[in-house]
Amino acid sequence: MKRISIFLFFALTLVGMHHAHAQGLRVGDRAWYTVRGGLFAGVNQSFHNGDVPLIPAADNVFYADGNSTNFIFGVHGEKAVTRHLVLGLRITFDQMSGDMDGQFKDPFRIADPTDPRIVYDLVRDQTVEYTLQYLSVGAYGKLYPLGGPGLFLSGGFHVATLIKDDFSHSATIIEPEWAMGASAMSLTGEIEDVNGMRYAASAGLGYDFYFRYGFLSPQVMYEFGLSEVIDASYADSWKIDNVRFVVDLTFPIP
Repeated sequence: MKRISIFLFFALTLVGMHHAHAQGLRVGDRAWYTVRGGLFAGVNQSFHNGDVPLIPAADNVFYADGNSTNFIFGVHGEKAVTRHLVLGLRITFDQMSGDMDGQFKDPFRIADPTDPRIVYDLVRDQTVEYTLQYLSVGAYGKLYPLGGPGLFLSGGFHVATLIKDDFSHSATIIEPEWAMGASAMSLTGEIEDVNGMRYAASAGLGYDFYFRYGFLSPQVMYEFGLSEVIDASYADSWKIDNVRFVVDLTFPIP
């Protein structure tokens, strides 16, 4: 629901901007059809779905899901084919880190320190922080229903290589009461069986603002993760989807 609300809000905003902006003030053919390049940056809300392990190892028994906010940036280049179609390439430094937590009952029980015959369920508050960074190369297209520049729909396909992966896990006892607050030794390190490549598809909505030296184009995109984070049976459904708000700054290339 949160992701749908983001899209609806942005779509309504762009429709209002379309009527408010002087769309009749058209950019000349030379400025529109020249090859363009530039920079972009934005905010990335990552949603970790599926079997996300609390400890990235085959003996893990606890799973959760979660989300986190990250920042992304990169460079892009594009070329208008017609007034209604633009094709481009994008290189992105992608951060898709995430935090997962929850209260879990361990598969074993703990004995009372004063009477070993009395045993209790052991419940711990567990947290894992995953750091995942990728370098992504993507091809995209922008469709302008009313002619460009202005309101556009975007779609693309992205291939990424992993450049950093690690995790940090901590656990604190919350039951039984007499052991509350005791912490296990923190676990840190690289992620076992991590998939070195990632594939994704995206769809988005944006708007071009033309100024003297180029275009300023805010857009929101939903990226669908097509590959698993870990290539192992104990976490074979862990994927990452992203909602992204980015701003492109594009200039003509002489």
